[in-house]
Amino acid sequence: MLLIEDFGEQIEADLFTHGWDLLDYMRGERPWSQLIRLLRRLPMWSHYQAALLMDPELGQLRAQQEPAEEAEPQPLSPLHYDLPALLALRHIDITKELIRVVASVFAATPAAPLPPEPRPTTAEAQARARADRDQVLDVLTRLGVQV
Repeated sequence: MLLIEDFGEQIEADLFTHGWDLLDYMRGERPWSQLIRLLRRLPMWSHYQAALLMDPELGQLRAQQEPAEEAEPQPLSPLHYDLPALLALRHIDITKELIRVVASVFAATPAAPLPPEPRPTTAEAQARARADRDQVLDVLTRLGVQV
């Protein structure tokens, strides 16, 4: 029930896309095990999976865990960022790099790199970035560098 308390709205929205209702599980018309299996298989751009990816507490817990050597790739995209959108962003980044290279060929000095297109970050990635930043600031402080 804690799952429903925390993410009930997102679960309900995802179930509606399948033509189901969360109340079916509450009334016992559908088994809870089916709901758990369905939630695990939802794509990362679903409302529920995006909410999990953006949850600060879960992100902090994941960031504190040691990454496995053969861990799955970090999901980059919460809600509405599906594979075609990510591929389009990658295509834009490659096109920008191509423009930079062509401009460098005809210039006296190489052109500066163009920044990549912004992408959403998960709560875990944000927590890891904060931890990394804090660690660097701590080392700089110990070395006597004013920040």
